[in-house]
Amino acid sequence: MNIQEAKDEIVRTVHTYTTKDSSGCYRIPAVRQRPILLIGPPGIGKTAIMEQAARECRVGLVAYTITHHTRQSAVGLPTLVQRQFRGRDYTMTEYTMSEIVGSIYEYEERTGHREGILFIDEINCVSETLAPTMLQFLQYKTFGNHRVPEGWVIVAAGNPQEYNKSVRELDMAALDRVRTLHVEAEVLVWKKYALKKGVHPAILSYLELHPEYFYQVTLTREKQEFVTARGWEDLSVLLWEYERQGYPIDRSFMEEFLRVPKIAADFASYYQLSRTYLKEYRLTELIKGTLKAEEKKELQRCLTEAPGDVRCMFIRHLLSAVSEQMTDYGMLRRTIEREREVLCQLSSYLKGEGKGSPDGFFERRFHAREVQKENELLKPWEERLECTVDETLKELLIKEGRTQVLQELLTCKQVDEVSVPAANLLKRQEELVLKREEVVTCLDRITGFLLESLGEDLEVADWLHGIQSHGDYPSLNYQREDLKALLTEKEQEERLRKNIREMEEMYETFHSK
Repeated sequence: MNIQEAKDEIVRTVHTYTTKDSSGCYRIPAVRQRPILLIGPPGIGKTAIMEQAARECRVGLVAYTITHHTRQSAVGLPTLVQRQFRGRDYTMTEYTMSEIVGSIYEYEERTGHREGILFIDEINCVSETLAPTMLQFLQYKTFGNHRVPEGWVIVAAGNPQEYNKSVRELDMAALDRVRTLHVEAEVLVWKKYALKKGVHPAILSYLELHPEYFYQVTLTREKQEFVTARGWEDLSVLLWEYERQGYPIDRSFMEEFLRVPKIAADFASYYQLSRTYLKEYRLTELIKGTLKAEEKKELQRCLTEAPGDVRCMFIRHLLSAVSEQMTDYGMLRRTIEREREVLCQLSSYLKGEGKGSPDGFFERRFHAREVQKENELLKPWEERLECTVDETLKELLIKEGRTQVLQELLTCKQVDEVSVPAANLLKRQEELVLKREEVVTCLDRITGFLLESLGEDLEVADWLHGIQSHGDYPSLNYQREDLKALLTEKEQEERLRKNIREMEEMYETFHSK
């Protein structure tokens, strides 16, 4: 299965294992809750999907790489205790709580989560001294004498033996106690993720043309060459920043992330070519709608005559540019919604413990953010959003007249009756409407341009699929009913390509035996 299918199965498992009956007991007892074991090559996002699954299920996440642990930290340290049996005193050995189990209880205290995912990575790379401990862990969900708390679902991960020399094969006793999911790298699944993450368009267009270069691993005595999903994503992050700061980007830079020299050299050439073409194809003017009629015709001619790789490159860079606009719209929408929510909370605070002063309210919000950051419960974009909302509302209290705004917040009967004009949110709502119209007009203009230039070609389907994959697309409510059939054709083509690749792999496997 691919990584998305694995994540969906983990989500279903968490929901199933944490479902309770009418008396508040878990419907499936802990002894029947088999841990999930993910087996797949390194760098395909096994850790990332744990975070996604935990967020989707709204549960906690405690993650450990077991190879970083000794037997003492996993099991606990021995201590001497006094016990009395049949009237005689005895000195016995007990073990302190495992660091891993202890960290779950600490996490519960910090966050309030009483259910979650315990993720143990590289479980099949443990030392010989830890191997019995891992078998005990998988069988009884305990480390040493201490059990993993109820409500915590165990997910373990490991690499196949061909990717890691230190891998120890799990025996039948261990495998008979887990649900094994074999995960493979699949470029189509990663592309959907990459579009949402804003991966560099040069990478996306290159992998569109060379999907076979998405994931390659060769580990022998003579050489270690590999390209992974993690490598492409990390390369993207630094590419964006190097471009922003104007730093040189060459083949040696690519080789830091793409550890197959042939692929690094090929992508370096492709990247430089894409930079050259983009200067000629006037993306900025097309997006802004400032092209004159004759300039538009010339661009259409160039695009029509361009080879397939150039058109693919053009579409990916267009998607990257409009994605920024869609993200800006989405952030404005979320900010306005959050401003209204926080303003309602401020109204309730002022009527209760605040006694007419908002200062304590904003101080409380600041401290809440600090606690969330300390426990890694607040993402950077969420922190920026909350800080922006606070600054906006503080400024509002000054600009709009503190007394007037506070009076209206105190006199509104219900929390959801906060005065919109006084809070200046009516203007903000109008700003959001204008921003949406601007983005929709841009999308419609580019879609029309591509249809005129390329007709109902698959590049246009790539464009439509790309904008619909953006997280903020649904809130824009932009539809092209006349092009639904084209999208269906694109999806059918992708499924056909996947089936062909699977059949080729089966054929090669059969003839290699």
